[in-house]
Amino acid sequence: MLHRSTSMPPKYQYLGIGEASSIRLLTLLPGLPQDTVRVTLTEIDMAGKHDPSFPLYECLSYTWGSGSERTSIYVDNKVITVTKNLAEALIYLRHYEIPRVMWIDALCINQGDMAERSTQVARMSDIYFRATRVNVWLGAASDDSVLAMKTLIELSETIDLDLETQTFRPLDDPGNWVDRHTLIPWSDEQINAICNLLNRPWFERLWVWQEVRLGNANSLIMVGHESMLWRRFYVAGFFLRWKREFGLRARYIEMEPRIEIVNGMMNNITQSPMATLSLRTCFSKCSEPRDRVYALMGITTDNVTLKPDYSLSVGDIYKDVALQHLSQLNNLELLSSCCNRTDNSELPTWAPDWRIPNQRKRWFDLVGAGEPAAHARYIAPNVLEASGVAIDKIIDIKPFPNFDLSDEEILESLRELAPPSLQEEPYPHGVGTKLDAYCRTFFADEFTERYKPAGELLNFQNFPDALELLSSDTIEELDSKRVAHFVKDFKIQTAHRSLAITNAGYIALVPDDSVSGDEIYHILGSRWPIVLRPQSNQEELAVVGFAYVDGDNDRETLLGPYPKGWSGVALYDAPTGKWWPMSFNGNTKQTQVEDPRLGPLPKGWKVKEHKEGKLWNWYVEDVEGEPVKAVKEVKMRSDPRFSVEMLKERGIAVQVLKLV
Repeated sequence: MLHRSTSMPPKYQYLGIGEASSIRLLTLLPGLPQDTVRVTLTEIDMAGKHDPSFPLYECLSYTWGSGSERTSIYVDNKVITVTKNLAEALIYLRHYEIPRVMWIDALCINQGDMAERSTQVARMSDIYFRATRVNVWLGAASDDSVLAMKTLIELSETIDLDLETQTFRPLDDPGNWVDRHTLIPWSDEQINAICNLLNRPWFERLWVWQEVRLGNANSLIMVGHESMLWRRFYVAGFFLRWKREFGLRARYIEMEPRIEIVNGMMNNITQSPMATLSLRTCFSKCSEPRDRVYALMGITTDNVTLKPDYSLSVGDIYKDVALQHLSQLNNLELLSSCCNRTDNSELPTWAPDWRIPNQRKRWFDLVGAGEPAAHARYIAPNVLEASGVAIDKIIDIKPFPNFDLSDEEILESLRELAPPSLQEEPYPHGVGTKLDAYCRTFFADEFTERYKPAGELLNFQNFPDALELLSSDTIEELDSKRVAHFVKDFKIQTAHRSLAITNAGYIALVPDDSVSGDEIYHILGSRWPIVLRPQSNQEELAVVGFAYVDGDNDRETLLGPYPKGWSGVALYDAPTGKWWPMSFNGNTKQTQVEDPRLGPLPKGWKVKEHKEGKLWNWYVEDVEGEPVKAVKEVKMRSDPRFSVEMLKERGIAVQVLKLV
């Protein structure tokens, strides 16, 4: 609380930041819990961040809270108001005897100056990355927060995550907790305390994804006076996700969305293209729709240079992101984030509108060759001409059963869509029978067999088990746990999707707003087939969304089928913490980057040697004896053998599509 005084001190007024590369750092002055919070602000030039004399500082990741609940503190002996949540955090963070240097967005950025805000937001990823520690502040202590933290700390000292094998290993595990079906002997009070902790507002915020992902190994998660390393916290969270009802018991289903958030925030575990991040964060809260882009730019692996500018309209920013991907990365990856819009949106359908939550799961790309580079051009104001290859036209849409039905009812409905008798009919566009094709489609062909090593953490369905459940004589005799696992994975893969049949007999997963007459294309520069809708003039096409097409999801339309024994797999590489698409020979058990369906490189092109050459190819072209300098992240997935010219030489009918 502020001390009483006959006259109030003046209000704090921000001065403009002098240097273009400067930031403000906050010094939290020491004090006792009952003392008024006092800080100072100092301008620091980030151009000298590698100088040994550059000050060490910490960052704060927290929830701003309601703007109507504000408290006064002192900045340089002048008054400023901050949210109640921040004032509370500063009291807990303050040392008794020594100052603490920090960067806190609400105070270190003049939030009322849009130009400064744009400039400083562009530096936030560098600010958090450079910090000695990121402090995640979940809030003040509650009746059960100490119990929750102590329970999670005990769990983190019992098990650890082995990324090399994708398994958990015991540290001090006398109860064999690393066995998935061993019940963790927690009381109801402990389980409820953990759930209450995970339900705190911090986990709902959008900006915290960048803040915590950029933190280093010293980052802490804090509740009141309790704290633990963030890395140990997310390992505990990942363990709870894996244990499911054997950890949180009956409350797991309720808490699964929060646990998935913790899993998604894991640093260096998953690849983070903008399309994937937008999916994971589509329900995260932010008051500024422009931040749907800006909050993710610091952690996306897309390497797109986009300068934050809060003076631009939301529509202009979203469209610009798509065009930046095209011009800087030469891909149309963000088509997978698009959904059909029937309103009078200012955006064309080829530009994602991140204000609309799009929860369609993005499947892992298992084609080792990587997607072709985009061959497209923008025609103002709203047309995108893109090259693509037609797969087929949809002639029938079959909705999936209601997810609210019981597991047994859902399985029975799927058996009606794909009767066991289809085991006798060959599928015309791929390996095996029509029942095999339906089974692959129900799971977008994401089975354990396609991951190397599969590891117990993936917990995917495997194909023989799934097929057996679809083709068994009676559901009543099936094990209920197997049925539950089948239905859980089916729901994940098919949420917001329908089953489609095409004119040539392809079986596909398509967006649930697809209709008969929509067309499916491979658009150069996009990983997955895209559903397009012809418009009234028949020349223009609207983007509906991306699809799984059984028998064409490995780009058979472009390359033909894999040679016998070959398939696409995902190979896990522990040093990079990523899954990489590879070609796999089932006979020799060998994986390789090169897709066996591709021929020799065009004249003048070669594969450049680099430190991760076993994981992806980097292509360079000789021009007058000098190699073209290629940016690694741009070139890593683009193969010159997928150029329009080379595809036409293979006899592929490449078309120019007018997307609106």
